[in-house]
Amino acid sequence: MVVTKKLPNHKWLWLVLVTILGGIIRLSFIAKSSIWHDEGFSIMLAKRSTQEIWVGSARDVHPPLYYELLHIWMKLFGSSEVAIRSLSTLAGVLIIPLGYVIVKKIAGLRAAVLASFVLALAPFLIRYSQEARMYGLLGLFLLLALYAVMQIAERPKRTWPYVLYVATIAAGLYTHYFTVLAVLAFWLYFVLLDKPKTRQIGKTIWLSLRWWLANLAAVVLFLPWVPNLLAQLRRGQGLSWLPPATLRTLPDTIWQFFSFTDGRALFVLLYWLVPLIVLVAGVYIWLRDKTEHKFSRLLVLYSFLPIAIGLLISIKKPIFHERYFAFAAIGIYLILVVALDWLAGKRTWLFAVLSSLIVLIECIGVRNVYFQANHQMGNAMQTLNQGYRTGDVLVAGELYVYFDGSYYNTTGQTMYLYTAGMPPNGYGESGLLYNKNVYLNSFTSIPAGSRLWLIGKTGDHAYYNSIPANWKLLEEKIAGYSEVRLYQVQ
Repeated sequence: MVVTKKLPNHKWLWLVLVTILGGIIRLSFIAKSSIWHDEGFSIMLAKRSTQEIWVGSARDVHPPLYYELLHIWMKLFGSSEVAIRSLSTLAGVLIIPLGYVIVKKIAGLRAAVLASFVLALAPFLIRYSQEARMYGLLGLFLLLALYAVMQIAERPKRTWPYVLYVATIAAGLYTHYFTVLAVLAFWLYFVLLDKPKTRQIGKTIWLSLRWWLANLAAVVLFLPWVPNLLAQLRRGQGLSWLPPATLRTLPDTIWQFFSFTDGRALFVLLYWLVPLIVLVAGVYIWLRDKTEHKFSRLLVLYSFLPIAIGLLISIKKPIFHERYFAFAAIGIYLILVVALDWLAGKRTWLFAVLSSLIVLIECIGVRNVYFQANHQMGNAMQTLNQGYRTGDVLVAGELYVYFDGSYYNTTGQTMYLYTAGMPPNGYGESGLLYNKNVYLNSFTSIPAGSRLWLIGKTGDHAYYNSIPANWKLLEEKIAGYSEVRLYQVQ
């Protein structure tokens, strides 16, 4: 099954060089796009104390670990765009050698080297290695958990793999709730690993005390957060913007993973062909793997089961977004590499051709990542910061521009949020503002003679139309889809 091709003796040098390449790509243009709404939320929450982060995260929709780690990271490295985003960059870079190790166990050295290149150039992973959110960190935690499961399968009597599993699953649960979907994949892997007639309590892994205690320990570690989780579920907010899943959701997702585009502008057969190839690759390595531990099947379950469950739920209750499944994207990249290596066999030319094709598609995707990095709130706010006068009023026209606008606000003046008389409920995104006196219900409450800076998005929006007709527009700055206007209040 495993076809090992000889490569230069300094195989670890290859891995180091590829990992460095992945780091360079992720750090290149990391600050090209301004901090956007979700990142601004992360930063505003992470600037608070440890206890306040716990409370603020409980009022939102995600658990608190990423924000707690970002809090420490900012203490160490500062709050510049590069410093803040580099936590995700570190996680993204560490995924490269870890993927190498995992694929080497499944398919040998040749496939492992290709896997490191594919992960280094993966556009979807690059994108979320440049964002101050939790998705890259979740990918690292769950890939480590996958490695721990492989170690448990090989030698179930060793202790350290169970410790690693407990730590990474608990960390994953405190990072993003979709960790549960990966855990289901791990359980199903062990259930399917042994035939029913050979299963024995204490000897079959999923029927062993160690496996149950490991999962119980992860749950116990997560128990302090469970009351907050239940409260978040009862509120049921934060996902209303997501559309229901359709037949196109999966192919759109696969195209995002490999080229960072939805692919719908392409020839229809090509649009469906690439996702089909990925699915066939998963089936191929599942059926072909006759090894004792069947690690390729573990990889398939880890990658496709969470996506499948997410899609099925999203038909009725939308919960699916590509970035929530960045951890599964890692597995899909590795599935394609393993399938390619096994398919090529000893035909080195075929391996080289197919590898080059994957890398070419990814390079196009990397270009798309950088081309789409066009959020320019920083440029818009630069006009405000330079033109600010003491006593000027700063107002964000909507919540979507409040957090990133606040990040770039260097005036020292509090930024208000225009609510049009309908203030947020203090949960979800507005959870950081529930105890702040920052709501502005009406523009008519601004004293005459003042100057007001209005931060918003380009286009026709209610907050622009709500400006009194007699106010004078003094200045306007448009950058990307961000806009800043300066008014003289009459």
